[in-house]
Amino acid sequence: MERAPWRLFHAEGNDILVDVDGGITIDEHIANPFPCEITHAAICDSGLVATWVDHELRLARMALLPLDQKLVDGPSKSDLRANRDTSMVAGAKWCHIVDAEPIGMVSNGEKIIFGLWSRGIYCIDSDANEVWRIPLFEVDENSPPRSGEISTILISGENVIVWTRNGTYYTISIDDGEVLEKQSIGIDCDVEVVFNHEGKFLISSTDGWAWEMEDNVITLARKFRGTIQDAVYDGNDWRVISWREDSMLRGISHGRLDLGVQIIENNEGWQVLDNQGLISPHMGSN
Repeated sequence: MERAPWRLFHAEGNDILVDVDGGITIDEHIANPFPCEITHAAICDSGLVATWVDHELRLARMALLPLDQKLVDGPSKSDLRANRDTSMVAGAKWCHIVDAEPIGMVSNGEKIIFGLWSRGIYCIDSDANEVWRIPLFEVDENSPPRSGEISTILISGENVIVWTRNGTYYTISIDDGEVLEKQSIGIDCDVEVVFNHEGKFLISSTDGWAWEMEDNVITLARKFRGTIQDAVYDGNDWRVISWREDSMLRGISHGRLDLGVQIIENNEGWQVLDNQGLISPHMGSN
């Protein structure tokens, strides 16, 4: 493929492939609804909700694209430069100008939760109606710079779990935004991304260290070859892809030539989508 994949979603019987330039492919049809990269995306009950960010032009959009109709191309980059305040995501059910950097997004289908840099954490429905909002969390003035920044927003059961870079995590009611609990993994770390499966969490740090946590207890620690790119719990263990490497958290690692982007499960078992757009077995075999 010409452009490297960023994320593969599945909804309404179709694969939705998003590439690193913001192109979206559904059933071999490619469209660019907005001329910049997609930084966060999730499937909700009305389609694909995403954020488009252009760091050079210092602008961002958030929009919902229905998946029951053909996607269309939006403005060109030159059009965007000339009409930066009026250009919107083409074919969107709704589209809003975002005045701060998006810093995470997740959806349970009915609700969409996202964060905005220096603004707060928001919950909306699929019609973009605000359900609740809360301010960002206060950080001790003696904490290292940026240690309180949000690294990942997840949904676990009826709650939202917001992780910050210093290993602190907040449990928030998905219904009304009430902060129910604040806890920490108690390790000096710089959390890059967190994955979850029901009550299990896999926490990845920028230095390659990863920790499995269950019931607020660290159950395993392991050093990988760089930050984890993706991880999925297969019912017995975590399947992991890091820098040119497939791993089982409690097992061996297997090198790969190209960079793994995402772990997927299909009829052939557990597979890896790589940065060339190719799919091959995780760990070399299933």
